[in-house]
Amino acid sequence: MNIKSNIFFVLIVIIGCLSIFTNWYPELCFLLFFTLVVLMLDKLGKGIVLREVVALHSCFICLLMPLAGYAFFDKSDPLARMWVRYMPIPLETYFGYALPAICAFTAGLFWPSRKAQRDDAGPYLQDTIVKARTVLQQKKNVGVQLLVIGMVMFSVARFAPDVVQFVLVLFAFASFAGFLYVYFTKTVRYRNLILTIFAVYVVMMALNSGMFTIVAYMGLTLFSFFFLGRKTKFWKKLLWFLTGVTFLFLVQSVKPEYRKQTWRGGGYSGNSALLFANLLTEKLFNFDWHSPDAFFPIYYRTNQGFNVALVMRRFPAIKPFDNGNNLMINGASALVPRFLWPDKPEAGGQFNMQYYAGVYINGWSTNVGPLGEAYGSFGLVGGIIFMSFLGLFIRWVYRLIFGLARSTPLLIFWIPVLFYQVTYSAETDTLQIMNSLAKAGFFIFLLYRMIPFWFITPRRSRFTMVRPTEDAQPG
Repeated sequence: MNIKSNIFFVLIVIIGCLSIFTNWYPELCFLLFFTLVVLMLDKLGKGIVLREVVALHSCFICLLMPLAGYAFFDKSDPLARMWVRYMPIPLETYFGYALPAICAFTAGLFWPSRKAQRDDAGPYLQDTIVKARTVLQQKKNVGVQLLVIGMVMFSVARFAPDVVQFVLVLFAFASFAGFLYVYFTKTVRYRNLILTIFAVYVVMMALNSGMFTIVAYMGLTLFSFFFLGRKTKFWKKLLWFLTGVTFLFLVQSVKPEYRKQTWRGGGYSGNSALLFANLLTEKLFNFDWHSPDAFFPIYYRTNQGFNVALVMRRFPAIKPFDNGNNLMINGASALVPRFLWPDKPEAGGQFNMQYYAGVYINGWSTNVGPLGEAYGSFGLVGGIIFMSFLGLFIRWVYRLIFGLARSTPLLIFWIPVLFYQVTYSAETDTLQIMNSLAKAGFFIFLLYRMIPFWFITPRRSRFTMVRPTEDAQPG
């Protein structure tokens, strides 16, 4: 496994080097994307593919979608011109920075390590999962308790004041750890029914709010757990991948119309699930897969490169690089509680879009992403270096969890809670990455101290690091 991972790492580094010394940008973008797809599918079933999902998502919205902008939705396209969504800088300028920067970020995520005790695949992960399942047998209902508490918190959080809302949301997110507790505890009564009820509840909550982020991105952090220990042929995993991508495309296509009808002023008072199903079915059978314009809504919503290009047009022609001053303030604000720093910066795109892109937004959400922040702070070379360190930082936190899981195996199932917002970090900002990791990490630590029952740390003498048998593998 390590040899294969090192081969993928070397290939990513080679792509990054070629992007600096050649102008083969479209070919290299597709090569990087397909490399990440193969890496993810090969690892699926053998390990947790969270880093692969983060890298693939960054590659898709920062490289492939901007490439579609240059190829199909340039200034001559009526839709791109009407919505002002054509790329505002030359192709060579954008990919001369974005491609090596994303390669550097990806290389940081997958930087090789000799410490197999913190691997997210192979014998160490299998041993940790076996330990976790053995621990869960001591208290079979812990997962159910987390699910119930999470569903209650999801229901009341939207009515709570902003001061306590974030804490309630964290308790709600804890239900996804509970979901994995129940999934890996085969002896829970009515296990399948409980899991189905929770899944339906989350989907209905997303439909009622019109916000599908939690379904899409929390699902991405969870799905590799369901494959652990299963020997699935590559073509079947590829089929699952293509089906999931197609579904996400369709959701992105119908989401604007769904929100238009269900949000305030839409006038729709019927069953929201039925409306969404009808819109999805209509789009599936009437979607013109041969027309580039049919993909414009998807392009519009997923082209993070457009915001990055706005930053590159603004810096340094209109505004000089700030040498990381804004990023340093954001980094400090992630570590200092608000009651000690009342006016500290808030995560979100409104300030960043105005500061980095020179665009004021109101009533909707978008951001320049870490890729845009890096360029506005340090320029081309410095931005590439910053992206590599950001990848290394996420990798360090990720592997730290696996190190702690040696003594507390159930921490493995809290990875989706901790890394949920990191999954789509390419479209947020550095502050949100650090904020989410710091706050969620501190929250999990407090739970571990205040409610150790939820983590049920085993006695060391009861476990030995052995390779699990076929019957003991999860799934």
